[in-house]
Amino acid sequence: MKIQVIGASGTGKSTLGKYISKKTGVYWIDTDKYLWKDPSFTENYPVEERFEMYNNDIANHQYYIVSGSVHSWNPQGFNDREMLVLLIIDEEIRMKRIYDREFSRFGERMLPDGDHYQLTCEFIDWCKTYLTADENAVNSLANHKLRLKDASCKTLILDGNQPVDILCTHVLNAYWADPSG
Repeated sequence: MKIQVIGASGTGKSTLGKYISKKTGVYWIDTDKYLWKDPSFTENYPVEERFEMYNNDIANHQYYIVSGSVHSWNPQGFNDREMLVLLIIDEEIRMKRIYDREFSRFGERMLPDGDHYQLTCEFIDWCKTYLTADENAVNSLANHKLRLKDASCKTLILDGNQPVDILCTHVLNAYWADPSG
């Protein structure tokens, strides 16, 4: 089983990936671990280190559930997947999730007088471009739809507003479905 879940920030990729992993026992990879050195999301790993971590995961785990993408620094990453899932949710709900998550991570540090305020504003502004950015923007709806179109594996688009157990059922049913119908 090799399943990748993509979508905008705040759609529930990590929640779904972790849930599928717990249900199936398949190793879960959150691609943020390749990118961010610190829990405040301010320092990135150098690309060489990202490749090392990615290659170790691929070498040590025959099967995986991956939440997120490595496409911006490794366009060939996870191309051996058997299924690509795109989560889409209502934009207002997504932005509320992002704001709530930022507040749970940084608390008052993300408020106007806080030391994380500027980074939070930049992140939220970037998140707001998901629907409008073109396919050249790696984390955009247009790019994700292009990746679905070009995928050589099963694909699935899901409404991320559904409960995670229902999403998991949809993913696993689609994964195990006979492609010949």
